[in-house]
Order: sequence, then structure tokens, then C-alpha cells
Amino acid sequence: MVLGDLAIVAVAIAGLFLLKEETGDAQYAAVLTSAFATISTMTTAYFGIRAATNTAQTSITGNKSEL
Repeated sequence: MVLGDLAIVAVAIAGLFLLKEETGDAQYAAVLTSAFATISTMTTAYFGIRAATNTAQTSITGNKSEL
């Protein structure tokens, strides 16, 4: 997850440097907004899947101990 987030940051920074100075602030805002949304989505998905996995694991081990 961390490597994916760092890769997105690196691409966003490279994109900002590749934009010419003649482009407006809207282009910079679009790049930064997209990067922030992607990082937020990936991080939220990671923790959501992790929580679901932990819940399932607890449920399975809890059921085995009752048998």
C-alpha cells in the first residue's frame, strides 16, 4: 500500500513538473485533486479489506473454539 501511494505521489510530482508554465492553475489543481483522490481511495480500500479479513478470521476462529 505504501509503495503504491508513493508511486502515485511520484507520478503526480512528475506531472506537475512536466506541465508548462503557460498552463493555468486549473491544470495543477486537476493533477493534485486526482492524486489525492486516488491515494485516499487506495488507502480506504486497503483498510476496509483488512478490517473485513480480520473480522472473518475472528469469526472463523471463534466458531472453531465453540465446537
